[in-house]
Amino acid sequence: ATFSIETASPYRVTSLRITSVTPIGDNAEKIAADFASLPGRSGFAIVRLGDAGPLATAHGDEQFAIGSTFKLWVLDALAEDIAAGRHRWDEVVRLGPRSLPSGLTQDWPPDAPVTVETLATLMISMSDNTATDTLIRMIGRDRIADRVRATGHSDPSRMLPFLTTAETFAMKLAPPATRDAYVQADDAGQTRILAALDPEKTLKSADVAVFAGPPLAIDGVEWFASPNDIARVFDSLRRRSDPRVLQILGVAPTLPKELRDRFAFVGYKGGSEVGVINLSWLVRTPAGEWIAVSAS
Repeated sequence: ATFSIETASPYRVTSLRITSVTPIGDNAEKIAADFASLPGRSGFAIVRLGDAGPLATAHGDEQFAIGSTFKLWVLDALAEDIAAGRHRWDEVVRLGPRSLPSGLTQDWPPDAPVTVETLATLMISMSDNTATDTLIRMIGRDRIADRVRATGHSDPSRMLPFLTTAETFAMKLAPPATRDAYVQADDAGQTRILAALDPEKTLKSADVAVFAGPPLAIDGVEWFASPNDIARVFDSLRRRSDPRVLQILGVAPTLPKELRDRFAFVGYKGGSEVGVINLSWLVRTPAGEWIAVSAS
């Protein structure tokens, strides 16, 4: 386990990460009870893809803030565009305006030439925000929104208009009146508010320390999906005939080797900010069954 503490009094623990845990005597009922005992809202779904129902679930149809797990829909839209011939994995594009970390490319030279495959790999494996925003601009917000609907998202309005990471940071940093107006507006109204936003200017002068404080607008300025919605986008991704899609999902499986070795394939994407966490896996068993696991 690793933990971090504040450098100044009162020296509170600011992060705690426990790894290499081996559950003993687990079952679906115990897992559901553990989730029920958590503070706040929580839910999970374990879904055998292609079947009608989940293997185990608790609040699997509820909408949760999911942080960077939204990048699965960007990958799905990109795969759709590549299959249609609108883009190529080896296509070189210029890096777009910088977002805030996580990632690497916010520190790269402006307008650096990067392949589409590199951007997608960084987006999924390192949750690179600047790479993600470059792909969103390239694909187009409306086309990604089409994939949100096509994958069967149960409440698309919670995900749309489809925010870039820079827009999300900038809206969280906006004056409370602007933020409240955005949260209360319908999809069309939110689109108009975003059009008036200047994320690049906002982030250049941003005090990013605010993101280490209490949860900030996580009920309104976020990306939202249920555990079952995430299972459905995983289902779309695993059905892609292009092997690059699964290769990208599998770069950072985020499981200890002894558990990873029990599966024929493991792919992962998660997301978090203060007050929000989502962990989502796509796995294939040695027998060929595809299973999605998502918890918020």
